[in-house]
Amino acid sequence: MEFLETIKARYSCRAFKETLIDEKILDSILEAGRLAPSSLGLEPWMFYVVQDAKKKQEIAQIANHQSQVGQCGAIIIIVARLDFEEYFESKLRARKLPEAELQKRLKAYKPFIDGMSGERKLSYAREQAFLALMNMANAATACSLGSCIIGGFDNVALDKYLGLSESQKSVVMLVVGEQKESVVVEKIRNPKAEVVKFW
Repeated sequence: MEFLETIKARYSCRAFKETLIDEKILDSILEAGRLAPSSLGLEPWMFYVVQDAKKKQEIAQIANHQSQVGQCGAIIIIVARLDFEEYFESKLRARKLPEAELQKRLKAYKPFIDGMSGERKLSYAREQAFLALMNMANAATACSLGSCIIGGFDNVALDKYLGLSESQKSVVMLVVGEQKESVVVEKIRNPKAEVVKFW
């Protein structure tokens, strides 16, 4: 599919078959998330993949009893990492930059990262997590699977359920799987003239 056609075809599927997703296809979707861009290359995310039927039902309860969460092929929970202050320099050094450029970037960005409050770190990591989310949602469509983005859930309860540390916070879920029926959904969007302004 052409990329724009993939975007046009994606919709919020709410009726899935409970069949497991082919391992290679699931890996492709996760790889699309892993390869997503992120500010300063921090990649402040982790992906928790849930395929077990009992666990899917338990997570559905945490997600306000949304049936598609319990009946999908897999749940991908995107967790924000708030510990990027600790690994920023090592990730930057891994790029093998010339020393002058490395020091320039450390001088420019490290004070910014070190000065973030806990609230700002979470906000910053959430913004990046949504980049990975959309890569995976579109990848699922390209693989002829349905997907639904789930933001309505009890974050505190899910963090506890997953056993997350203080430096990890659940942000959003993507449920994916084989659609129960093929659906063509016409996208209703604001007119281009309202959205796009050339200056």
